[in-house]
Amino acid sequence: MSFSTNLSADLLPTKSIVICSTGRSGSTLLCKTLSNLNCVGQSEEFFLPQILERNAVRSSADELYDYLPKIYREGTTPNQVFGIKLHWDHMKTLTKIARTDPTLASKSNLEILNLFFPNPRFIFIRRGDLAKQAISASIGYQTGVYMIPKDFQGEPAYRKKKVFFNPLNIYRYKQGLRARNKNWTTFFEQNNLPFFEVVYEDLVKEFEPTIRQVMDFCDIELPDETPIVQGTKKQGNKINERWLRYYNLIPESLLARYSDLRSTLKKALKGGEGLPVTRPSVATDLTHF
Repeated sequence: MSFSTNLSADLLPTKSIVICSTGRSGSTLLCKTLSNLNCVGQSEEFFLPQILERNAVRSSADELYDYLPKIYREGTTPNQVFGIKLHWDHMKTLTKIARTDPTLASKSNLEILNLFFPNPRFIFIRRGDLAKQAISASIGYQTGVYMIPKDFQGEPAYRKKKVFFNPLNIYRYKQGLRARNKNWTTFFEQNNLPFFEVVYEDLVKEFEPTIRQVMDFCDIELPDETPIVQGTKKQGNKINERWLRYYNLIPESLLARYSDLRSTLKKALKGGEGLPVTRPSVATDLTHF
């Protein structure tokens, strides 16, 4: 089975908006806002590991090709614009599965993205303050809540859950986020790709102008009288602020040495038997945000 023989051309969108992101970067705010406009695609995390598992996409291109028509239907607005949010790890999973198709085995990441998502426009969103982003990731992992809808009323249930400050986890999240940001920018540079960068802190300060700049870059005109409304509520609270103060009191050089020591000891003990394991691991858990 190949992409061209399994999927008819009329299923494909005419333009694709690819939101390139990392966990807790403000990507949900951006994607929900764009989706509500109903002309910039419906950007969802279609390649989140849990969603792939739910749709029986595990390791083969055949499974992927059975899944793609669904995401085209769900992610495309009436003007035939498709939207998708991709964390770096999601993109690597997608391209790895795609290459099980012999016709794609030698294709580059960009060639695969161009095939699946025609006429792409790349939007890269990041946060300027990685420590705050890492703290948000740590709290999100512990509560299981990563988004509050804009119209939600009342006190979110997750705020009643106990969360625990672990500076090593925050440090490891921060290093993982920095690496993934670098992966995205390297991808753009190596392929000479034009992209529009959104910095979360600028987005919240100049919300409507930033959204309009995104739409201009995508060459999409906003219908008359269509309001631009934030798609989510801010989740950060006093816990985030307190943890940031705590974290800034600890030299990162100390955390780096401690992280290296733990990794060395775990390897020496053949995977860490008998050694307390710090969770979550940056290498795996960043894919969930």
